[in-house]
Amino acid sequence: MRVENIQRTTPVATTDKIEAEKKIDSKTEAKDTQTTNETPAAVYEKTEQKETSHVYDKNTILKLKRQSQEAHSQLIRLVQEMLKRQGKSLELLGADEIVEVDETARLEAKALIGPDGPLGAEAVSQRLVDFAIAISGGDKSKVETLRSAIEQGFKEAEKILGELPDVSKETYKLTMEKLDAWAKEE
Repeated sequence: MRVENIQRTTPVATTDKIEAEKKIDSKTEAKDTQTTNETPAAVYEKTEQKETSHVYDKNTILKLKRQSQEAHSQLIRLVQEMLKRQGKSLELLGADEIVEVDETARLEAKALIGPDGPLGAEAVSQRLVDFAIAISGGDKSKVETLRSAIEQGFKEAEKILGELPDVSKETYKLTMEKLDAWAKEE
């Protein structure tokens, strides 16, 4: 949480000002015993402020967002090229029209979700964990909240798809293992 637009307040009196006033007052008191010595109702003493706002790793989040967008773009390009080879396009595709996945698209998709692909279980699980660590600011006390959020995301995907594909199940498993490993790190 970040607190913004808070107006700075000026101190009623600083400790230096009070000390100076005491010196003046003691001199004045010696001259005029009837002068009353008034002190301010509040004293401002500057202390070190602790950072209470939530800190997250913005650079890592931006990097991960870029990587995800690049992988998504590759997937969109794959579908567009497959449709083009069949003389079709997304814009002209009818709702009931059946599109056959050709061998070229199948091999490209297999490479994307393969072990070394940008949409493979290893790469996606690492991006998920890196994002979780970045958004938590590296605060391991938030690991259960992060785990719960990731779990909820996979459940939502399963509702949409009916059943998760094997690559997604593997991604989930690797993600939870990596979160556990991070939580146990010293």
